[in-house]
Amino acid sequence: MRSLIAAADFRVMPAIETVALTEAAEAGRTLAASELRSIGDAVAAAGAAARAAREQPELADVLAGYTPLAELGRAIVNAIDERGTILDRASPSLGRIRRALSQAQADARDRVGSILNSAKYEKVIQDRIVTIRNGRLVIPIKADFASALPSIVHDTSASGQTLFVEPLAALETNNRVRTLQIDEEREVARILEGLSRAVGSNAGAVDADVEVLARLDLLAAKADVAHRTGAIAPELCDEPELAIERGRHPLLGERAVPQSLEVDDSTRLLVISGPNMGGKTVALKMAGLFVAMSYCGMQVPARRARVGRFERVVADIGDDQSLAANTSTFSAHLERMREMLDGANERTLLVVDEIGGGTEPSAGAALAIAMLERLLACGARAVVSTHSVELKLFAHATPGVANASVRFDPVTFAPTFELDVGTPGQSLAFPLATRLGIDARIVERAETLLERRERDYETALAQLAQRSAELREERVRLEAEQRSANLELERLRSQRRELDEERRRFAARAEERLTASLREFVSELHGRKVTRSQARLLGDTIASMRQELGIRPEPAQERAKHSYAPGDRVRILSLDQEGVVAEDWDERLLVSVGSMKMMVERSDVRPEGAPVRRASNAGSAETRMAAAARSSGELDVRGKRFAEAEPIVDRWIDDALLAGNSPLRLIHGKGTGLLGRGLQEYLRGHAGVKSLRYGSEEEGSTGVTLIELRT
Repeated sequence: MRSLIAAADFRVMPAIETVALTEAAEAGRTLAASELRSIGDAVAAAGAAARAAREQPELADVLAGYTPLAELGRAIVNAIDERGTILDRASPSLGRIRRALSQAQADARDRVGSILNSAKYEKVIQDRIVTIRNGRLVIPIKADFASALPSIVHDTSASGQTLFVEPLAALETNNRVRTLQIDEEREVARILEGLSRAVGSNAGAVDADVEVLARLDLLAAKADVAHRTGAIAPELCDEPELAIERGRHPLLGERAVPQSLEVDDSTRLLVISGPNMGGKTVALKMAGLFVAMSYCGMQVPARRARVGRFERVVADIGDDQSLAANTSTFSAHLERMREMLDGANERTLLVVDEIGGGTEPSAGAALAIAMLERLLACGARAVVSTHSVELKLFAHATPGVANASVRFDPVTFAPTFELDVGTPGQSLAFPLATRLGIDARIVERAETLLERRERDYETALAQLAQRSAELREERVRLEAEQRSANLELERLRSQRRELDEERRRFAARAEERLTASLREFVSELHGRKVTRSQARLLGDTIASMRQELGIRPEPAQERAKHSYAPGDRVRILSLDQEGVVAEDWDERLLVSVGSMKMMVERSDVRPEGAPVRRASNAGSAETRMAAAARSSGELDVRGKRFAEAEPIVDRWIDDALLAGNSPLRLIHGKGTGLLGRGLQEYLRGHAGVKSLRYGSEEEGSTGVTLIELRT
């Protein structure tokens, strides 16, 4: 509903309670025109509100009982105006009758007027006016000349000197007027009867629509209050507790100062103390109102609120401060407290202002403490206010009871109307008396008369309040510094993320440039023989370049690398498999695992067992048999870089040459084309390659290279 009000001008039009009228119509009584118009207005108001509410799907349950009665509403509104008058358009017959009646009345007035203005009857006429008696047009004549004008007497004046007569010459036109008036009355009665029957046949729907309208009206009122007070929906829970964070008294508007309080299992009773006019009663009323508002389905003005399930919420907040009424006021408080205590249980919330007040302070405090002990015993929740020192000490020393105080400026003693939970408040009787203009000598004398123990207590409270104020200021300052530090930390983290991203982009660009330069370098070799020491030197140089450019930082422990030679037996840690080193390529090793070869990271292998050396005679039968076992007519190097794929392809070509395996099919994929072009450049300079070409469409197109070897 708040969304609906904010989005459009949602307004509930006035409507009456229709049950009594619809029951009468349903019983067969013809309703008056004004009653019917009221029903029509109610139906129209319900229809307008329902149409607007349909824009919000969340209101579907509220509209579940609504039945469109647009036809009935239009029939009533078109027949009866706002004053309850039957309109000419109510029926075609009524319109014709009223037009004829208007003409007949004009004719009758003309006929009577002609007689009134006739010179023949000048002496007979008393006054030259036309008036109405018994629904007929008459003229006043002198009683002495009654026989001079043929007519019918309808009335006489109080003196008897004047007769109001209907001239016989106007009798016919008056009769016509009267006849049409009777026809009009009958048609009006027929219209009212028909509309009443329509209302009676739709009585249940009319009442249900008005009920829907009433619910929408109530929701709109709640939404309006919530909107004006900046309210939020409270959290509801089954436990008997109440927690309010920065709540504002709903009736104080912009003057309300946010207050926070909580009563739950750990703090069942909250004792609020502090100076008069400091906000204690406001806090009490806010607590009770928040529970009542939540139970009425209303939102509450707070930053956050949690309301539990209470079966009774009872308040004793008196406003009568007359000294003459102290005795009766105390009696009334006692009677109210008796009612509270008699029905109190764990689901009772009590709100009591000045508990134990109105009588001798010590006795009142003792009675209040006994009452609070009873409330603790029965598990009730309570928020009470007091000026009693004994109650403050009781709250401080008793588990389940907490002190709270309304704040004040420690220098000016002006109230801030905020609530501090955990510390008792001062009454500030003497500073308040001074502020209100009481003679300073009187205040000084009162301070002298105050018992030393109480003076010490008040002094301690003042020091505690001063320290509490200082701690609040320190906390606010620290929170501000923490927010500033968090913002600075977030800014530094953001800068670090940007720098890391820039480093990654730079590394990617450098890697790309380095790879391109290597491809160009390999192309320039044109099949020239490169020794193993030259290859290792080149690999070390590339690794150093990568490290200096920050492309691939290497841990310190990797700098002292284990030296591997072809034939060394190793264990691949990630696969937990044993293999034999075929080639050492600096950061990576080409390792044989059974009939399969793979490139693995140097850090992923560990030496294992005695090295297995290759046979020195590469052309021996054993070597050829091993090569034949390893050799395959097809090799897939998709997803690898040139530097990774080149040694694999080289070993694959060597095995194929030893095994006499040709032609070969090398799968390198299309991608950017860099891998395929680089491998073809390398293979064109290989002494064992006779020819090569890309595959046809059926063979894999440019993603495959077909190789013919020199056998």
